[in-house]
Amino acid sequence: MRVLLVGASGQIGGHLARLFGGGGHEVIGTYATVEVAGLRLLDLDDAASLEAIVAEVAPELVVVAAGWTWVDGNEADPAASQRRNCDLPLLLARAAAAQGARFVTYSTDYVVDGAAGPYREEDPRAPLNVYGRAKAALEDGLAELGSAALCLRTSTVYGPERQGKNFVYQLVRRVRAGQPFRVPTDQVASPSYGPDVAAATLALIEQGASGIWHATGPDALSREDFAREVCAVFELDPSAIEYLPTSALAQDAARPLSAALDTSKLKAAGIVIRGVREGLEALQREAVAESGYAAL
Repeated sequence: MRVLLVGASGQIGGHLARLFGGGGHEVIGTYATVEVAGLRLLDLDDAASLEAIVAEVAPELVVVAAGWTWVDGNEADPAASQRRNCDLPLLLARAAAAQGARFVTYSTDYVVDGAAGPYREEDPRAPLNVYGRAKAALEDGLAELGSAALCLRTSTVYGPERQGKNFVYQLVRRVRAGQPFRVPTDQVASPSYGPDVAAATLALIEQGASGIWHATGPDALSREDFAREVCAVFELDPSAIEYLPTSALAQDAARPLSAALDTSKLKAAGIVIRGVREGLEALQREAVAESGYAAL
């Protein structure tokens, strides 16, 4: 299968590139800001470039594993959020559909209001922030493409990655360096091991899945409990972290407080994402053993 993988330099995109390549698929991967050998530069803000690469590559599958995920930055610039997280991915989706190609991308647990988690795929959405509203609009647009589009909601993705930017990397590095690190006590989500999210993506593609799916870990944990699990696995002092309620963090964008996602649908498809302790232990091994990942 010929795959156009937009965002192949990122966290999930990097794992997808390995899986697709290892499965014998032809992968044309792109990057936007972090140059990686073998990947093509693609300006994600240039609609003409996006349409042109789909026409040139003529893929059977387009996967977008890129987006603007800085939640507070989105809050300050709603127009850019809508463009980067909804309008341009939809442009790629429609260009793919026009060529008879399937389309896959990612959404977020931030499409819910966090009042009554865990949430199922069919539960009502009520995003509290600009980022969540852009992703909800993306989901609505993809629904118009029917069986040609697959959208996976993720949550607190962590794991080995090239750039080392996810929550676990930040926590471990700052605590080891004796730098301050603040963690909310009351934001509950479903931490998701990145390599497993990528594997779930490939499995759903192979099953011909479409629509909205939750691709998250099975544990509903507060960010505080997640941080304490990180400290346990990496042998850090959890008292070095400052634990505060969300109300004390003065974040620009509102966060859903109970946003865990139900994964019954994923499990019924025979797909399992590892729990937090197992995922963190795998991250500890992989960040040491595998070249190409940031060290921990």
